[in-house]
Order: sequence, then structure tokens, then C-alpha cells
Amino acid sequence: MLGLKYLILITQREYSEKYLDFFNRHGVNRVLSVLSHGTASEKTLDYFGIEKTEKITFEAMIRDEIKEQLVKDMYIEMDIGSANNGIAVFVPIDGIGGTSSLKYFVGDNPVEKKEETDMSESKTVLIITVVDKGNTDLVMDSARSAGASGGTVIRAKGTGAELAKFFGVSISEEKEMVYIVADRSDRDNIMHAIMEKAGSNTDAHGVVFSLPVDSVVGIKRFED
Repeated sequence: MLGLKYLILITQREYSEKYLDFFNRHGVNRVLSVLSHGTASEKTLDYFGIEKTEKITFEAMIRDEIKEQLVKDMYIEMDIGSANNGIAVFVPIDGIGGTSSLKYFVGDNPVEKKEETDMSESKTVLIITVVDKGNTDLVMDSARSAGASGGTVIRAKGTGAELAKFFGVSISEEKEMVYIVADRSDRDNIMHAIMEKAGSNTDAHGVVFSLPVDSVVGIKRFED
């Protein structure tokens, strides 16, 4: 396993420049960003603890050797998790497509390979659901009924609509992705609830999968 983690950080849009400066000062120069929003609901607060629903999602490759200091400085410099200004998850990277791709994300310094870790025992997972636009409330209502607290929505574009029409299935090209952080013990129930109400055999045409999470920053119940 590579000595890398994939960072997904979600915060209010007003903190965008501060986080970009933070990343730059810590040598994280290849950062992807996308506008997103919270799953606003009158029934329950967004689990991220962020009152405003307009958010931005940053994603980047992080070297294992800088991760610990990066996390410390997220608390010290950004006050992450206690000022409505973001949460972060780190997902293990199993492989990357060639030296040029690796250099693009992390520069010229070599990345060490680590001993294989059994991530099937990770306590936390990131559940990702992709649905036709307009069905995120259905996804979140289903997920909450199975124990989820909330999530973040990212707008996306789907492909393969022409192939879908060939098979007689109407699938919208306008998609939304819902990110939910959950305890592994709740994963199967949450995914089953989503598939039952918003799965591929419903009008939402949803697909759902999960990723193991190495660590979480900014959500006390999920922190080590």
C-alpha cells in the first residue's frame, strides 16, 4: 500500500481562501475543489455541524509523513470542527497510475510503500451515493432512518445516457453525489435503506458504494 492518503475536506465557502493558503503553506499544491452544499433538513442538523448549507469540497493527495502535522495544524490554525468551519476524512490509497501521475499529485519526492493494512476493520466508512438530480432528500431520509446523521451533496454529470436509452431505461445525465460519513457498524443498514428507496430499480436510479476511512477530523464522534 502506498504511503498516501486521499483527503476530502468540506467547509463553508467563506473559508475557501483560508484553506487554500493553509494547503499551500503545508506543501499541498495539487488541490481539487468543487462547490457543494449540505443536506439541509428541519428534522435534524447537518452532522458536519455547519449551519450554512453553501459549502466547498477540497480533495488532495497527502503524504503519510506530513499527515500528522497537517491534522494538528488544522486544529491549531483552522480551529476545524469547533467553529463551523469544516471536517476532513482521509481515505487510504491502494495504487496510482504511473510515476507521472504520482509526481502530478505529490511532486518529485519518492513515496514509500507501507505494509498492507486490513482496512476492512476500519471503524468509519464514507458512503457515496450517486442519484439522478433532485433525489438527495430521498437518499438522506432513507439514510437517516437507518442511523445516518447527515451528508454533503456534490453536483455531477453522468455519462452513458444514450446506452441507457438503447436498453429502454430513462436515466438523467444530471446527477448528484451524496457523501455520508458513518460508523462501519451502521454501513450495511444505511446502504440497504438507500438502495431500497433510491436504488437502481427506483425512479432515482441510485447507486451506492462505500470506502474505508483511515481517520476523521472535525467530527468528535468519529475521531480516534
